[in-house]
Amino acid sequence: MNKQLLKRRKLASSGLLIVLGLGTVMQSLEYTIGTASRMGPGYFPLSLGVLLLVFGVLIFVLPDDSQELALLGEPSDDTEEKSMSWGERVRPWIAIVASMLLFILVGKYGGLVPATFILILVAALGDKANSLKSSIFLAIGVTLAAVGLFHYGLQLQFPLFTWG
Repeated sequence: MNKQLLKRRKLASSGLLIVLGLGTVMQSLEYTIGTASRMGPGYFPLSLGVLLLVFGVLIFVLPDDSQELALLGEPSDDTEEKSMSWGERVRPWIAIVASMLLFILVGKYGGLVPATFILILVAALGDKANSLKSSIFLAIGVTLAAVGLFHYGLQLQFPLFTWG
């Protein structure tokens, strides 16, 4: 990949993380933050927003190193990207945005378990390399981990199911 394309991607990805982080931090301030031992409803979103901001700034300020990309298995030229159709380039974006919107909707009316399952399933299907079967198994695994961590571990007040 050429350096100009890498710089644009770096700027876009860092900018997106910074904007999402700022939005999350600003929205979390509308809730009670609490303390680490007695977390309020705004504590977790505030923490995530700060992490998004930190990662966005790190991506922006760290120097580019094409040697690292070669070690990670990235193609050295942009022939792979040129061969991708418009639909193949947009599919992951649509899947990620749709999965987040579905998480909000299903979380409000269905609870943590169905919302997490649908979030991971739809997002995983955004990658054409994932099969439906592998996406379902991934969604089941992440849902179980989320229930264990958020419901039982952190005791967040997000009901597992709210049908009806």
